[in-house]
Amino acid sequence: MNTNKNYIFLAVIAIFTFSSCEKENNTEEIPSTYNFENVNYSGQSARLDMLAEITTEMKKANTGSSVDANVLLSMFANTNSAFANSSLNTSGKDLKSKCYNNGGGIYQASTFEYLMNYYGGISIGAGNTWTPGTPGVATSGSSAYFFDAYGVEYTQIIEKGLMGAIFYYQATEVYTRPSKIGDAVDNDLIVAGEGTDMEHHWDEAFGYFGIPTDLSVSNYSDKLANGSARYHGKYLAVGQDAGLNTVQKVIDQFIKGRYGISNKDYTLRDEAAAQLRAEWEMVLATTAIHYINSAQSNFGDDALRNHALSEAIAFIFSLNYNSDKLISNAAIATINAFFQETPPGAPNPVPSFLNVTNQNLNEARNILSSAYGLDAVKDIL
Repeated sequence: MNTNKNYIFLAVIAIFTFSSCEKENNTEEIPSTYNFENVNYSGQSARLDMLAEITTEMKKANTGSSVDANVLLSMFANTNSAFANSSLNTSGKDLKSKCYNNGGGIYQASTFEYLMNYYGGISIGAGNTWTPGTPGVATSGSSAYFFDAYGVEYTQIIEKGLMGAIFYYQATEVYTRPSKIGDAVDNDLIVAGEGTDMEHHWDEAFGYFGIPTDLSVSNYSDKLANGSARYHGKYLAVGQDAGLNTVQKVIDQFIKGRYGISNKDYTLRDEAAAQLRAEWEMVLATTAIHYINSAQSNFGDDALRNHALSEAIAFIFSLNYNSDKLISNAAIATINAFFQETPPGAPNPVPSFLNVTNQNLNEARNILSSAYGLDAVKDIL
């Protein structure tokens, strides 16, 4: 009889001990927003601000002013104190060194430098009215856009291209990969204001997306209106408005990944990293389709059609920067071919909207929607 009592007593102790350990190992619940200690992504915020100033500089051509390519190049490399915001000049950060630079026929740092020089050269014609074959400004109502001779708006190609080649590339190929958040990365030593190395790297990926830490589905419209949801964060609206719950899907993965790291749940970390890359890729794909739809809706308006197509092709080639991408290289090449032509005597094709057709736009949209399972919503994106 005493033996049985001892067994019961030991069983009770074991249950109590297991319960206590469970509570100790789960010291916090997953928050509903990116509410964690020691979050710091100031370097990413600086780079987002740098791109904003580059874009402002390029848009001078929309109002008839030429653009100095040397200023764009200085901003890109953060040299010569080119930024109006003096804190950016002394930040020790730059865009060029973070740009994709691994070749493979994808836009990289040298490509964007070439485009900045090209843009500066053609912007001498910013006082002209755009016509096919002549760089100039095309207008629609109160909107004005500077196009090159082929109808391409390089303000959009450079801005959205750098969003892909820096922000998207760094997050999906660097900061959510083993080199930055793998098991060999320190996750014990906490630096005040930054957390562990692993936590900080994940926070840097978050910083590249362009959303505030308190973002939620309920306040997204307000954040969009006040400009605190910007860059890729701004384009969450495309999928959200089509009923894809894009805002929550992206927020959830950022939160789960950081929670997994902070609580050393590396299975959760890895699942969140993979899913985050997929959700971010979906933001690019839905946005590309959105702009193709816009081009079709405004097909007879040169200014609005070419503006939308410039954004669309920049988001499409940005898909290249994630090695996990769902769409094939061949499919991207097929789409790109709809928006290119080879000038007489030139060795390579250049972006061009001069001969694009509605059939081209339908085919491009169908290739994207098929690759990403978006056939049911492609017409409303």
